[in-house]
Amino acid sequence: MDITIRPYRQSDYELCEALVAQAWGFDEIFKPAEMSALAKYLYTRGSLSSSNYCRVAEDDGRLVGFIFGYNEYAVKPKGKLLFTLQILWRLLTVSGHRPDDKKRLIRAIEEHQKNRTAIVGQGRSEIVLFVVADDYQGVGLGSRLWCGFEAHCRSGSVQEIIVETNRSGASGFYEKLGFELIADFDSPLHEYATKGGQACMYEYQTGQSSGRC
Repeated sequence: MDITIRPYRQSDYELCEALVAQAWGFDEIFKPAEMSALAKYLYTRGSLSSSNYCRVAEDDGRLVGFIFGYNEYAVKPKGKLLFTLQILWRLLTVSGHRPDDKKRLIRAIEEHQKNRTAIVGQGRSEIVLFVVADDYQGVGLGSRLWCGFEAHCRSGSVQEIIVETNRSGASGFYEKLGFELIADFDSPLHEYATKGGQACMYEYQTGQSSGRC
């Protein structure tokens, strides 16, 4: 297994979105197909537009993982306003969905962001989106991707890195990396994606001896 980690390229987008769909099962959760496509776009393109550190892992030409992160001391990412407008437009034009369902999704996004911000604020260094293909988990790839981002943040004087995750999801992985739980919070978005899973925020102190890097 000869895995290469390299900077993200625009041509990687569809492969990253496919990994997101696999990880969260959006095609089964969101109906009709247009709503599933919107959810995948929201998670993938939205995370990309909020990140200024983007790396992918490739094995013999196959994209098998990626990490999108935000370093508060690096150049700020561009395109967040445009992305927000695109999402609102796509919500309005999704067919086969009742207006009340669209409004409910918009309210879920707003409530998620409000509850999250009450805990961690805004503008902090963060793992924005982190996915490893199912058949490449447990071989150290996640740690390699994480350590690259941790080193990038640490070299730029970042002291803390946060991540949003789910109690029924990757919380155990982050604890092994040295993250500590800050708090749980209510999130309709997590209820959509994990059928009742508890949303939570974790924090990592850079340069700690207990970490894996």
